[in-house]
Amino acid sequence: MKRFPFLAYLGPGLLYAGAAVGVSHLVQSTRAGAVYGYGLLFVVLFANLIKYPFFVVGTRYTIITGKSLLDGYEALGRLPIWIFFFISIGTMCIIVATVTLVTSGLFSNLLGVTMEPWLLCAIILIFCFLLLAIGKFAALDGLMKWIVVLLTVSTIVAMILSFYAAIPKLETAGKTFVISNLGDVAFLIALMGWMPIPIEAAVWQSDWTLAKKTPDGKLPPMKYAMIDFNIGYIGTTLLAVCFLALGANMMYNTGAEFSSQAVSFASELVKLYTTAIGSWSYPIILIAAFFTMFSTTLTCFDAYPRVVSNASRRLFKPLAKIPTEQLYWYWIVLVGVGSILILLFFRTNMKSLVDFATTVSFLNAPILALIHHLILFGKEIPRDQRPKPWMNLLSWFGILFLFGFSIYYINITFL
Repeated sequence: MKRFPFLAYLGPGLLYAGAAVGVSHLVQSTRAGAVYGYGLLFVVLFANLIKYPFFVVGTRYTIITGKSLLDGYEALGRLPIWIFFFISIGTMCIIVATVTLVTSGLFSNLLGVTMEPWLLCAIILIFCFLLLAIGKFAALDGLMKWIVVLLTVSTIVAMILSFYAAIPKLETAGKTFVISNLGDVAFLIALMGWMPIPIEAAVWQSDWTLAKKTPDGKLPPMKYAMIDFNIGYIGTTLLAVCFLALGANMMYNTGAEFSSQAVSFASELVKLYTTAIGSWSYPIILIAAFFTMFSTTLTCFDAYPRVVSNASRRLFKPLAKIPTEQLYWYWIVLVGVGSILILLFFRTNMKSLVDFATTVSFLNAPILALIHHLILFGKEIPRDQRPKPWMNLLSWFGILFLFGFSIYYINITFL
């Protein structure tokens, strides 16, 4: 530990990775490779690059000011807080329902359980509730480190071996992607919507960083906090590429497609690994995939009530009188119930739910991106501690792209 002092500060970045490596990776990135080969590799890398400034603000702002990123929202006025509140309220149950449905599919395969998806999802969310109630942040923090390492090793090994299995067709898997119809645009939006994770997760990162305070109230040094964040961010980007490669190497041009049913999809996903590595690896990969999605469910189920309760206390005076911990549990129950109701509505059509949730997140992204830019380069951040000029340019480019592509999508879809 003395040789690598940053290890003591790892945590928030790995929590971020645990939340990010879920639907955007296991589902969307793998589908991208299976349907388009390597044609969307640039899109995955591009989405991660242009969104970097909008996520790093969660760590930088908190370390510099010692406050939650929501304080940065509030410093801009009440409108940004209202925007964040309504976006979170409008998406939190959809997102938790989506990640829990994928988790339930893997769980069904893991234990051979057969029951209504919504009921299995309810059981998973109840278990998450109990884990958070008993273990608090320490359990969440400790669990993520092992889950992220297990999935990373499994995915990298599978990807490397999949290249050997796919050598005969690698030439055709590398064709250039060309937008030819509305379906291609819709999938691009869905792929980039959660790549690597919804932008509001920067607020989660901020709160997780605050939860990492030492008993005497000290936050990690900026140097180590940024190492932690960058390990999580760069790691999830590389894993997205690995999942895309798996889909491209093992499914592209084979005529096979992923099922829209959660249980069948989970089985097909694990078979990608076992085909590359060998049938002996099936239980190992299934366990790794399940815990990866479970980690996403757990972190989202914890994060949304945490940040929404924080925002609601700032907006509604009666709620400010309720103890923070108590209000958090009120919101977590609301998120759980709302998620189950959504699952009852969508039933088992996982693909439709995933695409809907990721598309909504993409359309929200430009608004939150602009707010995060104003905070990152705003008056609360001293000039000597603001990011380099290239980050400013990248941030503005990302904002313009997100607004432009969102307007383009709305225009060709609804107008």
